Amino acid sequence: MKIKTPTEFIIFDGGLCDIYSVKNNKRDTKKMTLCFGDRTIGYHRHFAASAASTEIDRLIYVPKQLSIVATDRVVIRGDEYKIEQIQQLDSTNPPISVLTLKKTG
Repeated sequence: MKIKTPTEFIIFDGGLCDIYSVKNNKRDTKKMTLCFGDRTIGYHRHFAASAASTEIDRLIYVPKQLSIVATDRVVIRGDEYKIEQIQQLDSTNPPISVLTLKKTG
């Protein structure tokens, strides 16, 4: 795949998030800590989620990580989120993983 030039450099300026594995529907083992950036939940994404009876609370991006799976949990500043969807984008610089999150608890 050819990357378009010039490609905007992605900045991870949202802070740090922790990724945890899940066991018995609860946080288990911390897998990694990553820098993240926030994305805006667009009109189409919001209403597509509503049509599927799903709530989206936050949309973040992290450096591309193939080891993150949809059953993992994300903790940001003490708030825990369930991953609803993962999208791997190779057309950005650097490649990113976009995580659609729903708050738990």
